[in-house]
Amino acid sequence: MGIKTITVDVNRVEKEKKVCEMEKILVAVDGSPTSMRAARAAVEMARKFYADLIFLSVVKNPDLLVRGRVGENYIYNLSNLEGELSHQYKEMLDEFVSQLPDLSNIAYEKIVKVGVPYDEIVKMAEKRGVDLIVIGRRGFSPLKRILLGSVSQNVVSHAKCPVMVVNDTEEH
Repeated sequence: MGIKTITVDVNRVEKEKKVCEMEKILVAVDGSPTSMRAARAAVEMARKFYADLIFLSVVKNPDLLVRGRVGENYIYNLSNLEGELSHQYKEMLDEFVSQLPDLSNIAYEKIVKVGVPYDEIVKMAEKRGVDLIVIGRRGFSPLKRILLGSVSQNVVSHAKCPVMVVNDTEEH
C-alpha cells in the first residue's frame, strides 16, 4: 500500500469558493406582486448565504409641474413633489417589508431614491458593492417593452454584478 499524491489547484478552489460568497443582495421594490415574489426569493437567498439585504424603491423623477385642485392655483415645485412622492414610497416600502417572512436574523435596510429607476438601481449596487440584484419583471409583451421600456431589462444590461430576474406569473 503506497502513499497517493493528490494535486489540488488552489487557485481554482479559491475561485469556486468566491462564487458561493454573497454578502449583499439588493432587492428592487415597486410594490407589485412580482416585486414581492422577487423579495421573497431574495430573503431565502439571504438566509442561505448569511447575506445582508438592501430594499430599494425608486420614485420616478417627476418632470412636469403639477397644478393643485380645482379652485386652487397651487403649483408644486419639483422638490415639494419629490418630497411627497418619496414619503409615499417610504410608507409603501415599510408596508412591503413588513409583509415579508421573518427577517429577525437578517440585516437589512430600506432606501428610497428619486431618479430613473434602472439607473438608480445600478448606481446603488455599484456604490454599496452588491453581489446580486434581485428584481421582478412584469411580463410585458415585446411591443409594450419597446414602447414603455423595461426596468429589469435595463438593469440586466447595465449592472456590473449578477442580476436575478423573477418573472410574473401572468401575461399582460
